[in-house]
Amino acid sequence: MKGQKVVVGVFTYLDDALKGIQVAKDNAKDYQVYAPTYVPALVHAVDSKRSVIATISLIGGICGLIAGFALAILTGLDWPMRVSAKNIVSIPAYIVVGYEWTILFGALFTLNGMLFLCRIPNIFRKVGYDPRFSDDKYGVVIGCEPDQVDQIKEKLAHTGADEVMVKEGL
Repeated sequence: MKGQKVVVGVFTYLDDALKGIQVAKDNAKDYQVYAPTYVPALVHAVDSKRSVIATISLIGGICGLIAGFALAILTGLDWPMRVSAKNIVSIPAYIVVGYEWTILFGALFTLNGMLFLCRIPNIFRKVGYDPRFSDDKYGVVIGCEPDQVDQIKEKLAHTGADEVMVKEGL
């Protein structure tokens, strides 16, 4: 978070939190938003780009499919079991293995991607984080310089914030 100070707005209602985000955008400030649960309106207000999780899942699924077929084919070639005149490598026989590995790798890539993108576990506490943001409140944390604190604090108070605090930044 950029700035020597951070102004933390605690909101009970989503509409007021959206107004707080607009204050940060209007003043071109660096900001962070906290919510107790996934709210699509907040996601669209903060960033309109799509998440890369779907791409990570697709890459994981493709890697799993390739790994599953490779395991089955290479095992069959390393330990051949001839049955009459049938081929050693029979693709239809390996579809189930490929499918299962697709699901496994897709799920593992998705989990690791979400943990990485959400920065979980967060060993370092975020500046301005309040435990109420994980319970029932919305939070908008705006980084600013010391001479702008009063202006941002007043604007957040007018948006309907329950509480506005000023904390030291990084």
